[in-house]
Amino acid sequence: MNRTQDARLPDAGPVDKRVETATFAMGCFWGPDGLFGVIPGVIRTRVGYAGGASATPTYHDLDGHAEAIQIDFDPSIVSYDQLLSAFWENHDGFAAPYSRQYRSVVFAHNEAQRAAAEKLVRQASERRGAQAQTEIADFQQFTRAEDYHQKYRLQASASLRPISDELKSRLATFADYVDSTIVARINGYVSGWSTREHLESEIAMFGLSESSQALLRSRVPAGRE
Repeated sequence: MNRTQDARLPDAGPVDKRVETATFAMGCFWGPDGLFGVIPGVIRTRVGYAGGASATPTYHDLDGHAEAIQIDFDPSIVSYDQLLSAFWENHDGFAAPYSRQYRSVVFAHNEAQRAAAEKLVRQASERRGAQAQTEIADFQQFTRAEDYHQKYRLQASASLRPISDELKSRLATFADYVDSTIVARINGYVSGWSTREHLESEIAMFGLSESSQALLRSRVPAGRE
């Protein structure tokens, strides 16, 4: 299966469609990678570092960068406002971060994204009667995190290695693995962000072997929306 085919799903479409990008920091980036990966209309996800001074940050030398998730999405299927809502609803934007690495940030790629983020933070602050701690910054740079951080829930689990290895064998490079729509969605499922019922609606499109399909089904809970 080649990369173009691997990137196609009923709800994502070909990767040459109009694509927009969103970048958020919301604490540890492992969870958000799964959260956004399983949202219909999301094409690619990757985790990395943004918002700091160094041009070459690493996990052990962040120099002010935050752990961040970057998302490529089809705006005809999922809007930036919907992704922004998922960002807000799945971490505490009022909590003071215990380090800059785990702070809450919306990195706006354009004026429309900045306006949407400012509106969300303003309204949330008014409802709470307290100022949200979420920062809003213009996007400047995103550096991909080390390979072992990418699609972490799928890659790091020894019991899921048959699925991860099968997916890697179908793709030419590790970057293709990270950028695959199918890998992003499977990572979201095994991270607990969707249901077995939803999985059944698209598992055939993943092209997995029967044994990997059975393993994936066994790791996805029923009934959570």
